[in-house]
Amino acid sequence: MKNSKTANSSTSPRARRGAARGRAKGTSRETVKKRRGASQTEAAVDLIRLKIIDMSLEPGSKLDEPLLRNHFKLGRTPAREAISRLVAEGLVTIFPNRGGMFVRGLDLIEIGEVMMAYQLVESVLAQLCRFEDQNLVADLEEIQARYTHEVGRKSFLGITSVNEEFHLRMHRSIGNALFYEFALSTHRHVRRLLVLIYKIENTERNVLESQMEINIGEHVGIIDAIRHGDRAKLNQLLPAHAQQAQTRLTRILSKKRVPPITVDRLTNEFFGKKRDFQADRG
Repeated sequence: MKNSKTANSSTSPRARRGAARGRAKGTSRETVKKRRGASQTEAAVDLIRLKIIDMSLEPGSKLDEPLLRNHFKLGRTPAREAISRLVAEGLVTIFPNRGGMFVRGLDLIEIGEVMMAYQLVESVLAQLCRFEDQNLVADLEEIQARYTHEVGRKSFLGITSVNEEFHLRMHRSIGNALFYEFALSTHRHVRRLLVLIYKIENTERNVLESQMEINIGEHVGIIDAIRHGDRAKLNQLLPAHAQQAQTRLTRILSKKRVPPITVDRLTNEFFGKKRDFQADRG
């Protein structure tokens, strides 16, 4: 004990400060490394999510680490962590008996589930959206201005991204974290479906422009109902707005040139690629 005290007392203040700085630098380097890894994972998740939403990664297609590393130039750790995140979000599904992970399918059953969830979250939103949120109207107007800009650009990813932001801003006013997470997950699936619908509508003369005008008008009506605290009007507008996606898809499927059986046939007609979405649920 005596020798230990003597050793400690013989250490100069300068040496102790140097050791402390060394430890601090080591901790700093570890922190920077962790932050860099986290940012790489976030970038990987955002990239793969967008590729799934715009269907560059097709529904039902296999998704594995070699693909992500070679095609998207992702490191092994970011690729693995990104897949885990997307599985948690429901955009990627694990099928051990099929040998891996696959982009979530998009068959009629899947579409029906998405539509049901969308109707639910928007109906609840209409009832619980807090008019007392002082910044809500101003925020929605700012988002709507960007939405209109994306419509002018005909950027389907941009349109659906800002549309998601528009709805989630209202959901945030409710103040229920659990329900917000459900709404966020639902809108991500809705976004993928809307991109598909927009791509199909873009092949038909005047249909896309007409639908975009309808969407803008409905957003304006929703903002106006919130501005005036009109709960009855909002209860009418939000569920009807959600219903639009189903109405648009029904119209597409009812066309004689599109066999109204499965979405894979529908996409074959417009994109010329054979997909087997139903098998993705097997």
